[in-house]
Amino acid sequence: MDAPQALWRLRLGSAFRTVLACTIVGCTTLYGPEHVRSLLTFPAFSYVTSVLIVSDATLGDALRGCWHVFCASIQVMLPSVLALWIIGPTRFSNVGLAAMAVALCSFLIALPGSTHLMAKRIAFGQTVIVYVGTVIQGDDTDVLMHPIHVASSCALGALASVLAMLFPYPHLAYREASISKS
Repeated sequence: MDAPQALWRLRLGSAFRTVLACTIVGCTTLYGPEHVRSLLTFPAFSYVTSVLIVSDATLGDALRGCWHVFCASIQVMLPSVLALWIIGPTRFSNVGLAAMAVALCSFLIALPGSTHLMAKRIAFGQTVIVYVGTVIQGDDTDVLMHPIHVASSCALGALASVLAMLFPYPHLAYREASISKS
């Protein structure tokens, strides 16, 4: 097999796994059990997370992506729940206050040098969604459940990525091992 054909196959396999991960997200958000769907209020972020993780990834990369999602969710959940609890969701009708909260949380996310870039990307996205959602929903925002909805939507994307990587086609390990022996 020549190099362009091998690269084309690699890209096709990556595209197939991305489509599979997005299909898992779509089916879960549309047809999943009601108690699961009630937690997934931001399916667009589930799609973004799955595309970030599964593109050109191996199973190990997808599992590492799940770890990044977990770290990002912890980095966002603690400060955002604390800020929403102390300041109160009704005061976030002031867009300037929300922008300042996003800037402060983004600074706290970017500050540690040991955090992986993927975890920072996901955390930045979660931060924006938490505070923009609070501005839009206003007083109806639940201080604890709103960040949990953002984190669970992100976790669905990570889970869909791992499930897409576990699907055996187009890269069967047996087939690749037998080709390398020849």
